[in-house]
Amino acid sequence: MARHRSEENRTSHYPDGTAIQGDKRNAQDIIGLIVDQQSQFSKTNRRIAHAILSEPHSFVEKPIEEITTWLGVSAPTVTRFSRMLGCDGLKDLKLKIMGSVRIGIRYLEPQTPPGSIAEVAERVSKRAQKTIADIHHNVDLERAQAVVDRITACHTLYAFGSGGVSSWLIEEIQNRFFRLGIRVIPCSDHQMQFMLATSVERTDVVICCSLTGTNIELEKAISVAREYGATTIALTPSGTPLAAAVDELLPVDSPPDEDILSPASIRYAYMIAIDIISYGVAIARKDAGREKLRRLKQQLATARDVAQTQPLCD
Repeated sequence: MARHRSEENRTSHYPDGTAIQGDKRNAQDIIGLIVDQQSQFSKTNRRIAHAILSEPHSFVEKPIEEITTWLGVSAPTVTRFSRMLGCDGLKDLKLKIMGSVRIGIRYLEPQTPPGSIAEVAERVSKRAQKTIADIHHNVDLERAQAVVDRITACHTLYAFGSGGVSSWLIEEIQNRFFRLGIRVIPCSDHQMQFMLATSVERTDVVICCSLTGTNIELEKAISVAREYGATTIALTPSGTPLAAAVDELLPVDSPPDEDILSPASIRYAYMIAIDIISYGVAIARKDAGREKLRRLKQQLATARDVAQTQPLCD
């Protein structure tokens, strides 16, 4: 028992000497650690590291006897390598590798990239076309109409989102709806979202974008907005926590891109969803929306003295 407690309390170290404390050992990204530190490894340890990075499944599946033969190293060497990385032994190392591989195997296995810029352009275009076609055929029209009705009648439209795509999607929401005479307040900061949610009125709408549907801070802001009577809407995948947290859901479901180097085509689906809603609201608002658009065109044409067919500052 004393020996067991001693091993539990043992402080492990990264290859550069930095201590790895208890809970961090269990949560560490072992693949990231190996990639980051492999230049400091001995020649023998670099051989083990290379095997893990290039063939993680083989390393995990092979027993110690096959690993030593495969890599030309001794069993104690493999054990020392494991402990150097903060693991209790080879079994613990394999468990951590399995965790990293389960999450990011696509980032470890090289794929065949396009052979030319022409093929790059073709792949991007085809993926965008497929995503747009999917949202066109699969959009829930009944829910889309419900979202249009809510936004058409609102006093203020709050747009919440964060992250690489959602943060600019809410700016697109502002760009689409302000010109229809709707007051729009976009926000990508979680703390500010929370505070804005406390200031809503019952005639307001909070619309949020999330590509994952698992944004905990966004869910908190949505909960507060609902508490004060605002209608909440989400553009997010169905079956997610955020989808279940709002009053109205317009699901945006699309399979993930397999090519990790290609920009995610799912963002086109969100843009189409936003355009469907904004077009529906423009029609519903009739003269109110038309007058705001006329003002925009009048002032832009006067300031620029350009052709009348140019878009409204898109």
